[in-house]
Amino acid sequence: MRDLTAQVTSSLLQFPEVTVEALGEAETTLDSVLCGKFSGGRSGLAWLACGPQLEVVNSVSGERLSAYRFSGVNEQPPTVRVVKEFSWQKRTGLLVGLEEAEGSVLCLYDLGISRVVKAIALSGRVTAIEPISNDGGASVSTRHLHQSLRWLFGVAAVATDVGHVLLVDLCLDDLSCSQNEVEASVDLEVVTRIPAEVPQRREAVTRQGRHLCFQLRSPSGTAVSTLCYISRSNQLVVGFSDGYLSLGNMKTLKKAHYTQLGERRIPVCDLTFQEPENDLQNCCYLWAVQSTKQSEGNVVNLHLLQLAFGDKKCLASGQVMYEGFTHCVKLFSLDLSGGIFPWRGQTSNTKFLSFQTIEKIRSHADREDSVNEVISPDTSMSIFSWQVNTHGQEKPSVYLGVFDINRWYHAQMPDSLRPEEFLHDCPYFALWSLDPVISMTSPNLILDILVHERSLSRGVPPSYPPPEQFFNPSTYNFDVTCLLNSGVVHMTCTGFQKETLKFLKKSGPLISEAIRDSYTRCLVAGLLSPRLVDVQPSSLSQEEQLEAVLSAAVQTGSLELLTGCIKHWTSEEQPSSAVNLRFVLEWTWNKVICTKDELDQICVPLFDGSCNFIDPQTLQSLQHCQLLLSNLSTVLNCFLTEARELTERGFSDLTNKQVVTSLISLYAQVVIWFCRSSLLPEGLDDHMHLSRPFYNYPLIQSYYTGHREKLERLSRGKWDSDCLMIDGMVSQLGEQVEKLWQRDEGGTGKYPPVSLHALLDLYFLESIEESDKHAITIYLLLDIMHSFPNKTETLLVSFPTAFAIPWGLVKLIRGFWLLDHDDYENALALLFHPATIKTVSWQHMRIIQSLMCQGEHRRALRYIQMMKPSMSSSSEVRLLLTVLLSNRCMVEAWGLLQQHTTKLNIEELLKHMYEICQEMGLMEDLLKLPFTDTEKECLEKFLQAKSGVQNHEFLLVHHLQRANYIPALQLNQSMKTCLMSNRDPRLRERAVARNSLLDQYIKILPTVQRKLAVERAKPYRLPSSVLREVPRPKPLSTATRQTNAGNVHIRTSFISKVLSRFKETWLGNKKSSFSEYNKLLDLVAHPVPSCSVAQDENKQSPCRASTSFVASSPRSKTHRSSSQKNLPRPSELNLLETPLVVK
Repeated sequence: MRDLTAQVTSSLLQFPEVTVEALGEAETTLDSVLCGKFSGGRSGLAWLACGPQLEVVNSVSGERLSAYRFSGVNEQPPTVRVVKEFSWQKRTGLLVGLEEAEGSVLCLYDLGISRVVKAIALSGRVTAIEPISNDGGASVSTRHLHQSLRWLFGVAAVATDVGHVLLVDLCLDDLSCSQNEVEASVDLEVVTRIPAEVPQRREAVTRQGRHLCFQLRSPSGTAVSTLCYISRSNQLVVGFSDGYLSLGNMKTLKKAHYTQLGERRIPVCDLTFQEPENDLQNCCYLWAVQSTKQSEGNVVNLHLLQLAFGDKKCLASGQVMYEGFTHCVKLFSLDLSGGIFPWRGQTSNTKFLSFQTIEKIRSHADREDSVNEVISPDTSMSIFSWQVNTHGQEKPSVYLGVFDINRWYHAQMPDSLRPEEFLHDCPYFALWSLDPVISMTSPNLILDILVHERSLSRGVPPSYPPPEQFFNPSTYNFDVTCLLNSGVVHMTCTGFQKETLKFLKKSGPLISEAIRDSYTRCLVAGLLSPRLVDVQPSSLSQEEQLEAVLSAAVQTGSLELLTGCIKHWTSEEQPSSAVNLRFVLEWTWNKVICTKDELDQICVPLFDGSCNFIDPQTLQSLQHCQLLLSNLSTVLNCFLTEARELTERGFSDLTNKQVVTSLISLYAQVVIWFCRSSLLPEGLDDHMHLSRPFYNYPLIQSYYTGHREKLERLSRGKWDSDCLMIDGMVSQLGEQVEKLWQRDEGGTGKYPPVSLHALLDLYFLESIEESDKHAITIYLLLDIMHSFPNKTETLLVSFPTAFAIPWGLVKLIRGFWLLDHDDYENALALLFHPATIKTVSWQHMRIIQSLMCQGEHRRALRYIQMMKPSMSSSSEVRLLLTVLLSNRCMVEAWGLLQQHTTKLNIEELLKHMYEICQEMGLMEDLLKLPFTDTEKECLEKFLQAKSGVQNHEFLLVHHLQRANYIPALQLNQSMKTCLMSNRDPRLRERAVARNSLLDQYIKILPTVQRKLAVERAKPYRLPSSVLREVPRPKPLSTATRQTNAGNVHIRTSFISKVLSRFKETWLGNKKSSFSEYNKLLDLVAHPVPSCSVAQDENKQSPCRASTSFVASSPRSKTHRSSSQKNLPRPSELNLLETPLVVK
């Protein structure tokens, strides 16, 4: 297997010219060696030093952040030997160790002001610095230290070339008297034994301008090469130049362990701590690197030491602390200078570059563990890099190794890395070559290499559970930055998975020619199903290997492989292309069927009450199914886009497959959201045991049952009691929703559904728009939140965000919900909001009916005035007339009526208005309005048809207002006749007043008209007559003859018949010539097969149509549903069903 190679992602980002010149000047004039390191913290800094010059740059861009040139006491400038990042009091700085002619100086350098704020003179040559604490006093952060150290404010461990190790007080509590490297505190108060009264001793020393320090290790003559403070075990590790290692306890300030790393006396140059995941014996690990100088030979050894402890605690601050050190033993060694590179030739020297540990702790929010539970990193990687110079090569080679300690545990903790493991797929170690950086930046020197912690990730697992190869470190992808003497370079390292996927994407149409190679690569990268890991590739046919490779491509989202093949095969005219396309299509559809079966098996326990919690593995399996279905839908969509010369049935089948796959993918996505929101699994006793939100069906059902009964009572037969907005939303979706919600036991076919299973099955209905399904779900989520005591709105916020639902639709549904829950003011405020999706006709009418049925006449009028709903039917006009008249808006109602009357509906609308006016007592106001002849005629008919004196009096006033005296007198005369049989005194009093009024009208009439009016007002008396039959008279002036009965033929009727024949002939030709075009349009608008197609081989067509309840009318929906009843159901749609759930 070939090596993994990094890819350069940026050019050389050079340092500013002033930085290069400053470092170069010190290197040439003072014969100093340039060194540099990344800070390693989160500040994103890197420092470079040469002689007395210190440069601090941005680790990403190379921009200069700070610079300083140190000065010496005499003419000879000091040399920067050691630099460590140090933060205190929200300030960032560096601890710098300077070497001078007569000793050393420890400086605290503030990056914010580019100045030295503390300087302490030391005896001997400083070789290592390690920060211990940046706080002091009675602080929680220092309670793990020795009590004497807690009196100090800021502690740094400093080591010298004679083995002297000191714990220096930085005096961070007093920064008033700033000191630079020239004015360093010359007399360091070294305490060899811990005094009894540390505070008094420190105060006295500080008053003299000196610094107190404790001697942790007396001079031994052997230089200290490196220091490392392990905060999790509270140990200071000291590495010596003779290869020995010492561990000191910072709680007792005593040496805990002293050991030699190897037989040869090679200096220890680096130390790094690493913690495994859940070690039951409380063990952690220490990496120690031994390396000679580049000019001294060719040795770089790595040792992994196990540190065992008696206890592991979690402090109140959340920090993990190992206590009770028991022993230290070396368990693993790695020789980077030889042994594992026998094929690369003889190396002249090896240079160690960098070492870092990356640990990630996964949050377990779903676990109910105690607060003091110790959490260990589930990802723990050690990353180191080195440079190798090989004989015969001009340029060196640079490598980066990744060691996964958790996988090393899984591999039974071997003591070394063997060549055969390295050449093949090692389960705990991976190697990347960084030669592209050398090729681009040569002859620049690499000073340090940093791997960005946040970029460390694996690819998508091909299956759940993933195969073993998926967990190997060779599957990691991460970004790297190289620090050079002239700038920084960024690159990326990709694992075997990503490399293999790139290979598959590039293969594309040539995949059929490289099946075996592709299969082998996928097998090594862990992209295949676990059942194929132990199967020999030679025992599988090429078709089986190709199916495995296609599965790997779909499961990892590398769809370019399939889409590239589809596009290539559809464009070329080769006999094999059709066979290949059919193979891929059949494989894709079979994959959809298998994934749907797997999804059903996962989902059944979520609905049947058999479990109360969902485990992470189940959730991962759901996510895997959803991702797989989404990718398969993309492949089918590519078939639809690229397909050519398809038959009608082929296009129909392909469309159905794509629609079904996308619907199942959406269903899985919604189920995942319900699981993450703790609404699933749907337990049987949620309300008794669980504090999380749950679907309380009995409570919600009782509310809507009671509300419907209340509306039935309030309607009093006058209003339509079916005015709940949710009932309107459901009815707009058609009868299929009612049948779906009647399927489960206890289902009524109405909202609310009996279970979440019934609700989510809504997403399988292919003829309903996705937005309509989401709308019903949002409404139910509002009910769930309202029924939960805390009434949190988290669900309503996260669901629209997860599915990209417009907030205008959310506001609309919330307005409907508030209206159904009698919160009229807030409901109207939401419906009137400018961001809310505008309502359509059926919603307008239902909202108005709901308000009117519940007596909210004023709010109904306000809704009409604000929304100005359009009216397309007489029933809508009648409803708005009722609202206006209920609010006594007579003039507006009369104007609305005249605006929307036609010859067909004028009598209906006038009668409705007259009835409402009579009911509301508005007849007097009505009679004041101007009437047309038709309106007067309808009014007179209406009042005449109504019994009662009051109606006759209104008609009488109507006649008098319009000077129709004769009808008025006639009406009054008939009323007199009726009054004779009525003895009600009030009616007789009204009759007297009415007669007096008419008498006055008669007096002002002219004599002739008065006489005519009186005479016509009297009832006619017809004389009695006798009916006699007489024979038919015979004409005297002509003779009659009997003729044959027949039709009369005239010229105009003949011409009319000829023209009608011409018209029929022309229409017939037009229909036949455009029949195919009409069929196509019919398939676009209503995808149903023609009669000939339906009769020929039972061909099918897609049955998806738009039914959005915000854009369709009930009439079109009814027509569509009735037409679909006669269609045979395509076989692909059988997947849109879920197994029967029995609780």
